[in-house]
This record gives sequence, C-alpha cells and structure tokens, in this order.
Amino acid sequence: MRFLKALLVFLLLSPAAAFAQDDAALYLREAAGSALLYRGHVAHSYPMAYNGTYFWIGPQFEQGEVLYNGTYYQGVPLNVDASRQDLLVKTVSGGAEKVLDRELVSWFRMGGHRFVNLQQAYGPQAPSGYWEVLYDGRAKVIRQVVRTLRRDMNGELQHEVGYDGGNYRSDVHQTFTRSIRYCYISEDGQVVPVRRRSQLLQFYKERKRDISRHIGHLESSGKLDFERFCVETVKFAETL
Repeated sequence: MRFLKALLVFLLLSPAAAFAQDDAALYLREAAGSALLYRGHVAHSYPMAYNGTYFWIGPQFEQGEVLYNGTYYQGVPLNVDASRQDLLVKTVSGGAEKVLDRELVSWFRMGGHRFVNLQQAYGPQAPSGYWEVLYDGRAKVIRQVVRTLRRDMNGELQHEVGYDGGNYRSDVHQTFTRSIRYCYISEDGQVVPVRRRSQLLQFYKERKRDISRHIGHLESSGKLDFERFCVETVKFAETL
C-alpha cells in the first residue's frame, strides 16, 4: 500500500510527457482500486484456425459500463464471447482479457447497447447468458447472439457466419456460426421465447387487428424482418 501511495504521488507530479493524470488514475484503478473487476480468470482462447468470430459482433472492445457485484464501473473496455456467454473486460494495460463472473453481473452497456443478465434479474428459471435489450417499455423485447464452433469441410456454413470482418477461407474447416434467439418479457416479468410472429401476437389478442394494420402499413415497401417486427409490434401495442 505504501508503494502504491508513493507511486500515485510520483505519477501525479511527473511531467505530462511521462504520464497524464488520467492515465495514472486508470493505472492505479487496476493496480489497487476496483481490483475485483480484474480478478476473473483469463478469457478462453481458441488456438486453431477458424472462420467467423466467437465475439457477439466482432473483436473490437468497446468502452462501456457495467454493474458488477453491486458496484458501477464506467469507461471500461468490454466485449462478449458469444460462444461461452462470457463478458470480457480488457485490462488497462491491454495485456489480458479477463472474464467477469456472470453471477455478479447485473447489466452492462457497450457500443451504445444495453445488455442484461436475465437469471440475475428474473431468477434461475430465466434463460441463461446475456441478452441485448431491443425495446424497453412496460414490456421488453430482447435478443441473444450465440456463436457455435462447427466443422465445415465444404464451405457450406459460410452463410451462417453473420460476420463480415474477414474473408471466408476455404482451407479452414472450423467455423463459428451465428444464431439469434428472441424473448418477450411481459409487464409482470414473464420471460417467453418467441420464434414466430403468432407467438408474440398472442400477448395482444384484443389489439391484434390494430397491430396488423400498423405492421401492414410499415410493410408496404417490403416485409419486416422478425426482429423489427417484434420491436414495432410491442412499441405500437403500448401506444394503444
């Protein structure tokens, strides 16, 4: 502790060319304060050639915020390993990626998108992993991206990658494919997986005609994809 205090004084009094005060504060936050955020085990590695990505979107870490073990942290580089459903934080030095204990994560935000840990919010009966909040009103629409490593000998899985960050290599026979799951959270906290339009409309039987008319108007120039249909349906239903 004496060393850390001395180091703080040294860093703050050193010329700006050596260390900016903000950089010193960040360094000490990792070294002494907020250490819990960096205590997790090192992120899982995938030491093989593969197509696609195991990240939620791509390998770029985004500056974000997280509520972890009841403490709010901001300005931390975050990403999600969507194969293992691990929330990753990059150390300030950038030398390692650590896994945050999922049981201690309430919610986080990265890249302007909010994510929740459903089991912490709604109990162990809720679906596991992290879920992105697409619509947040009295009811909610959420989605989960899942990456699965699959053997691909003939390039047949190329259309299932869902990632445009690199060329698909025909000589590589391991591919991370992407699947997306959707759930509807009712006003009373019921979490229900939805795979078809009809499943979502069951929650709005009395307003189904108005909703269908509204969706029909939006689809005058082309059919909505399932994700936008869900968001537009719930958003419109809450205005009736």
